[in-house]
Amino acid sequence: MPNFLTATPHTHFDTTGSTNTQLIHAITDDTHTHTAPHLYTANHQTAGRGQHGRTWVSGADNVFLSLYVPIGQGQFELHQLSGLLSLAVGYQLAQLKIIQTINQIRTENNLPPIGVKWANDVGFYDDKAGFFKKLSGILIEPVFKKLDKNTLVGVVTGVGLNVNNSPVIKDGLYQATCLKELSDIKTTAQDLYIPIANSIFQAIEICNHCKEPMYLQNFIDKFNANHLLTDKLIHIFMQNNMTDIYAKGRCIGIGNQGELLLNDNGDIKPIFAGMAKIVN
Repeated sequence: MPNFLTATPHTHFDTTGSTNTQLIHAITDDTHTHTAPHLYTANHQTAGRGQHGRTWVSGADNVFLSLYVPIGQGQFELHQLSGLLSLAVGYQLAQLKIIQTINQIRTENNLPPIGVKWANDVGFYDDKAGFFKKLSGILIEPVFKKLDKNTLVGVVTGVGLNVNNSPVIKDGLYQATCLKELSDIKTTAQDLYIPIANSIFQAIEICNHCKEPMYLQNFIDKFNANHLLTDKLIHIFMQNNMTDIYAKGRCIGIGNQGELLLNDNGDIKPIFAGMAKIVN
């Protein structure tokens, strides 16, 4: 069994509403200290949350995980809140050993690779079906606590990853997939808790180093090389409005603050929020 990159208490629940919500409450009400990391996992989640107020839909035998990381100057503490964090987490999740192994098999069979998709997803683009197949989603939330004043004390990073079940997605923005569909490798949600937590810690390190311009550019280059939207025609939608196109253009990469950069007939548009859909 792998070890955490830094000492991390781990609390596991059979059922919870939302691991993110429960962990945030535990930090703010002093159940856990706000100065050290803490991991929450659950077998079942009844009120999981995703980006833009959406629900996170996932079946049993999948990963429901939230990791609290304090703001601080330590190696695995977040030095400052950054728009790059969700991208760094997605990038690191795509580097998980099991996903890299699956990608080797997919490459040999001329299948599209699993990669990271701005701003909070891991999966692959199914060219034949014409939609994104989502394997994992990320939700990052700041944690504020009343100290001498209302203070940002840390962040909770929630990761949902489909291991043995692919939930049915009704709104048509994407479809779900799971590890079991993609390979014969036997794994459980429990096998992935520490590797995923360590991926988040590594993403924290990336964000901390990105204060250095050369390191930042190096990360952007690596991200763009693994980004499923790079060089694709994109439509951006806001919140749950899937009828009105907020912005469109060809994705040329991400910017220094994690924004998506779209080229719309020579006009470069920075997109800081929204849901991206590849246009066939």
